[in-house]
Amino acid sequence: MNSGILRWLCLILVVGIGTAADLPFVFNDTSSGVANYTADQLKNISASSPELAGVPSISTPADNEILTFPSNNGTSGSKTSGTVGELKKTFNVRSWREKGIILFNLGRYDESLEAFNQAIMLSPRDADNWNSKGAVLAQLGRYNQAIKSLDLAIRLDPSFIIPWLNKAQALSELGKYHEAIRACDKAIGLNAKYGRSWNIKGQILKTEADAAFSKATELGYKG
Repeated sequence: MNSGILRWLCLILVVGIGTAADLPFVFNDTSSGVANYTADQLKNISASSPELAGVPSISTPADNEILTFPSNNGTSGSKTSGTVGELKKTFNVRSWREKGIILFNLGRYDESLEAFNQAIMLSPRDADNWNSKGAVLAQLGRYNQAIKSLDLAIRLDPSFIIPWLNKAQALSELGKYHEAIRACDKAIGLNAKYGRSWNIKGQILKTEADAAFSKATELGYKG
């Protein structure tokens, strides 16, 4: 499948829509802006920052040390805490996920898949990771494997729309249009105001119709 890179799934998005085969598989909409960097910008990220010159190193805390920090739950003055080890795991998962997105956008799909596998090893019950893996597998043309990964994402978070849409596109690529439409309808049932679900459903219906007209022509129908 040759698609322009959008920020694949709740959707890693990127350009025009044509046939169903042009629709990109998606990561989560909440993924960071790092996915939008160009190749040259990515090369520059690793360059040392001169403003950090002379800054003394900081001692590394033990994994079992507890840290307390402001909470982002919206309550003024509220705090939460966690061990250094727990925080390391959280940031490692995020790092692997963002690495996967960057590699995907650079067209390095096998490496992207490995990055998402690493994220899954650290957080196997994170639906976002399984959805992202499914998106990469689909991009590689491994649609049956992609569907299995996307089904896991759906089982872990039944309210997550994007795996349903990625699954719909993978099923469409396999010519399973009726199943693909049912997957779109599942997404629409979760949020009927999410326009992308309707767009993907329309593209799949068009692809199915085109396939039917092509078969009619192949059989010599000239009506």
